[in-house]
Amino acid sequence: MRGMDFHMNREKKMRHRVLNRKCLLHLTGVILLIAMSAGCAGVQGGPAVVAPPSGAQAKLAAAEKKHAALRHRLAAFYTELASVGAKIDGLYGRPHWNEFERILVEYPTLRDQEKEPKITPAIRARLVQWSRRAGMPWQTMMRDYTRLVNSCALLDMKRVAARQRVISVQAAYMAVVMMDAGKGDKKDASRIYTIVGSLDKPAARLEAIHLNRLGLYSHDSIESK
Repeated sequence: MRGMDFHMNREKKMRHRVLNRKCLLHLTGVILLIAMSAGCAGVQGGPAVVAPPSGAQAKLAAAEKKHAALRHRLAAFYTELASVGAKIDGLYGRPHWNEFERILVEYPTLRDQEKEPKITPAIRARLVQWSRRAGMPWQTMMRDYTRLVNSCALLDMKRVAARQRVISVQAAYMAVVMMDAGKGDKKDASRIYTIVGSLDKPAARLEAIHLNRLGLYSHDSIESK
């Protein structure tokens, strides 16, 4: 009996070993199948790996961003210029302005915005005489004129800054061409040269706008296209 029990226990242990081995092989196969399925899903349906932009592409994107900002800057400048120009036209259209302008031209110290105008007896006599003919205090006309001069001075600083920004945008585009020079992509280079050339016109227009001897924008420069 003892020998029979020994053989039966031995057979049970062997069957358990075989069963455990089969389970282990089955589990390993399942794991491999899951891994292969995940790999295929990653290749077919997973997110595409996007390569980082090249140096030239990054510079082109930066240049285009500067160009867009320049358009907004120019639009804001010309809107403000039109507003100031309308006020200048209003000043020129006032009664007795021509005579007041002659006084300003004759006595340059009245146009010096950096110093308090020195009103000599001769200047005061001319201004008082003008006030009698115009029927209004000369100080009112001088105040409105001075305000416009200050507005034009501030706006001219914006004009100069905008002109410099145009040059900066052109340089940014040309940097892209220089970086891509070795690749020989003539199509992209030609497109960029066209953009750079198109910026010459707004640059020339900004350059043509100027202040006259009174410190006000001239009508011709405001209307230049």
